[in-house]
Amino acid sequence: MAPVRVLQVVPAMNAGGMENFIMNVYRAIDRQRVQFDFLYHFDMPCFFDEEITALGGQITKLTVRQDLNLPRYLHQLNQFFADHPEYKVVHGHYSGFGMFYNHVARRHGVPVRAGHSHNTSSERSLIGLLDASMSWFFNFDLTDRFACGQDAGKALFRGKPFVFLPNGVDAAAFAFSPARRETMRASFGFLPEHRVLGHVGRFNQQKNHGYLLDIFAAWAARCPEARLLLVGTGPLEEEVRRKAETLGLTDKVVFAGLRRDTAACYDAMDAFLLPSLFEGLPVTMVEAQAAGLPCYVSDVVDRSAAIADGVQFLPLNNAPAWAEVLAAPLPGRNPRALEQVRAAHYDIVDTARYLQRFYLHAYGEDMP
Repeated sequence: MAPVRVLQVVPAMNAGGMENFIMNVYRAIDRQRVQFDFLYHFDMPCFFDEEITALGGQITKLTVRQDLNLPRYLHQLNQFFADHPEYKVVHGHYSGFGMFYNHVARRHGVPVRAGHSHNTSSERSLIGLLDASMSWFFNFDLTDRFACGQDAGKALFRGKPFVFLPNGVDAAAFAFSPARRETMRASFGFLPEHRVLGHVGRFNQQKNHGYLLDIFAAWAARCPEARLLLVGTGPLEEEVRRKAETLGLTDKVVFAGLRRDTAACYDAMDAFLLPSLFEGLPVTMVEAQAAGLPCYVSDVVDRSAAIADGVQFLPLNNAPAWAEVLAAPLPGRNPRALEQVRAAHYDIVDTARYLQRFYLHAYGEDMP
């Protein structure tokens, strides 16, 4: 029997926390029974396109985020759902345009329209503010609501009930490997005596890389062996590179770019920093904890994100306070990391199983 097909609605599928979560579920789900298709709001090549196609997914790319042509977008949505009556589930991860695609899906008879909250706020840019304003209407036409954390659910769904669904990761894949650490550190030019702080995330306003450099500069002034590993790309990367140069940190900061071997990058680190301005429940923080790393995290992040030993929440706008904490000997890796991540139900196996049951139920099928 052919698998049921579920439509995942996203801005696009470039590397990011939300996108990684969807792909983690997609890889773990039983694709003999449930298959994902994707509806993008950008028409451009994306990081996960090739893998989605290899896994059997179909991708439809619209252009509304490029041309802002709403009449054309609504026409395309109506045509899309008219051409695809097979969908009984739309899983929307893009709240900004949910008021449009959920409404059209409902009019075309899609019975299950789930909305998913992945964050607590939005960037303070024109596009971010526009998305936030439009997100106020995301609740309309939803039949089900999911959130990566309590704060994220309350922020988006405003009193409506929702299901907390952990941002699961392939916990075993991120378990610490000493051999992998040695190879990766050598590839980045790190010496055994170097103490490496790391960050994985898109170079954008939310991730607060400028403040991260302030923290690192204050710590490096105390610790000659300090090094910083930044994994990711994004619109603010050049600005961050210039700041690193201005601070005299060029020889201490490694810009690793966008990588598929993220687990090995965590192995190369001695601690993980996440000074974000806002977050839902960051996938990278779950990955870092699965890798056993001590994590230093801004105090705006939902406390429920601390699912293993070794997490400290520190204040925004006080880089010396971070440097003071980091000046103490860095704790070693958490030997119970894998056990604790799984006990907190952040292994992707649990999350995928829940969603698979949800999807199959919508199609009138059961799952043992």
